[in-house]
Amino acid sequence: MLEELGPNLWEHNLDRCVDYGHTFSKVLEMLPNVDLMHGEAVNIDGFFSAILSYKRNLLTMQEVERIYRVMTKLQLPTFCDDLTIEVAWAACLDAVEHRHGAQRIPLLSRRIGNSICVSDITREELKEGLCMFHDFGNVVL
Repeated sequence: MLEELGPNLWEHNLDRCVDYGHTFSKVLEMLPNVDLMHGEAVNIDGFFSAILSYKRNLLTMQEVERIYRVMTKLQLPTFCDDLTIEVAWAACLDAVEHRHGAQRIPLLSRRIGNSICVSDITREELKEGLCMFHDFGNVVL
């Protein structure tokens, strides 16, 4: 985190892996009647982002399953019914507004521990990712 943020004190570069888990969580945790702590929302966002990474062939299914297993063993939430297409798209629009006109959504890339920021996530891509996100609990690992 220091390596990435230290030389970027004035936030000229907003393509930051430290924003992982902080795109969809921001909108999700502010919804009325959603009882999530910040860290729980960030974890849900992180899992959804891992699914988006998989859908872009940036992670393997084995890596997504590994992430899921670790999160569940730590008793962290990986799912929330309130993460809908409307919420996910609103989060993308919010990201554009607060990240200098681009989504700059961090996704895991080419193995756990590496990331890239993307700014071209579409509503359709979110829908597909959400289908997998909502079905993931039915997968036997």
